[in-house]
Amino acid sequence: MIRWSARAMIALGLLHLGVLGLDAAADMPGWLRLGLWTLEHWQPPAGQPRPVLDSNLSFWTTVGSFAVPLLILAQLVLWLDRRGLPVPAFIGWSLAAWLTVAALVIEPSGFPVGVAAAGCLIVGSDRQGR
Repeated sequence: MIRWSARAMIALGLLHLGVLGLDAAADMPGWLRLGLWTLEHWQPPAGQPRPVLDSNLSFWTTVGSFAVPLLILAQLVLWLDRRGLPVPAFIGWSLAAWLTVAALVIEPSGFPVGVAAAGCLIVGSDRQGR
């Protein structure tokens, strides 16, 4: 269950970056020119010009999203599992809590799949502890 959970997290992270990265591709050249390094990006979203708002949205749904840390966390979980080290149950419980709240806030989304992966991580952690 641990490996399934980690692989599901990797798939979710890559899917998130891939699908939303397509939308962000047009904004990326501006990021490389430090286009996000402006005070306009610190303004409340309602006061930002549309191009700035779109660039922010693209950033926060790709590079600045939880997708990259999710990939890192999944790799850590696989690393621990391959070495026979226990995966702390709090990781699964924390992910499940966060993903459940997110799933209640927005649907349709991939958050329920993440909740399932977190559940498998919890069960796997419990089995490792026995």
